Amino acid sequence: MTYRLAPDYPWPAAAADVASAVAWTKEKIRDYGGDPNRIFLMGHSAGASHVGSYLARAAVPVVVGAILVSGTYDLRPQIEVAGQKSYFGADTELWRERSSLNGLAQSKLPLLVVRGEIDVPYYIDQAETLKTAMCANNHCQTFAVLKGHSHMSEIYSVNTEDTTLTDTILAFVKGLK
Repeated sequence: MTYRLAPDYPWPAAAADVASAVAWTKEKIRDYGGDPNRIFLMGHSAGASHVGSYLARAAVPVVVGAILVSGTYDLRPQIEVAGQKSYFGADTELWRERSSLNGLAQSKLPLLVVRGEIDVPYYIDQAETLKTAMCANNHCQTFAVLKGHSHMSEIYSVNTEDTTLTDTILAFVKGLK
């Protein structure tokens, strides 16, 4: 799936798009041989941010678990990131409540949080911040660092001979029976 883009569609449009995709999948997946009770979400980079935003605010997520790969979870106005003000708003006073960090840290939904070993320092910090917040809430999740991978190589490795990410995802999914 994809999502609507800022500035035409600011926060929380992308999380609403994730919610719509989940609802559609829940309703239609049987038509394609799937199980509506075994839906997982996955996002990379901005996609992980939007999946995280959806999960942080969903009253009762209808998914079994989620895979968050190198996303933004803790919005910090002092760090300039392209597109953040366009999507999350120029009023950075609102960013704390728009951040998914606290909602994810309190969620009991199984999460796999992934980052590349040589990811952009910003995303390494985001993953480590999320890990720390989850563990502080006695809810340490599955966390993986992909050896030798960067922000883009981790996702480009899907459907190649490099199964570092896909093996990690498969183990996580199989472990939630």
